[in-house]
Amino acid sequence: MGQDKTDTLAPLEVGRHCAALHSRVLSRLVTRLYNNKLAATGLRITQFSILNAIKAQPPESIFQLSEWLGMERTSLQRTVDKLIEKGLVESEPTGNKRSLGLSLTTEGEALYQRALIHWQEAQDVFESLVGKEEWDNMASQLHRFSSRVKQEL
Repeated sequence: MGQDKTDTLAPLEVGRHCAALHSRVLSRLVTRLYNNKLAATGLRITQFSILNAIKAQPPESIFQLSEWLGMERTSLQRTVDKLIEKGLVESEPTGNKRSLGLSLTTEGEALYQRALIHWQEAQDVFESLVGKEEWDNMASQLHRFSSRVKQEL
């Protein structure tokens, strides 16, 4: 009988090469960096990213927003509901079936503008740690990798 490829995988090798592990470790650290900078605004980076996506291109549905952000729809819905409760986001019918579009309220716009300053501080720190050019290249690669992995799902 032939030897299964997994018979030769040592746990240290798995740990050294696991894309899920390394991307999550970096993601957690970067999330903490941004959350620390955004703390004064009361927003977390996930909330800020949702506000930013809505501002950049108001979605016609929560499904559309979840596709853009690569988030599970139910998790996104819970966060959007909290943003609506805080008076930062509003939803209104788009006229497209039962879809509800999302937009920033006046209060949401004002908080977004304040938070943008703190986001920029976090971005500057991150880029100083990893190098701006290196990050620009890596961000492009991550976008391509995300598209490829999404096709597999």
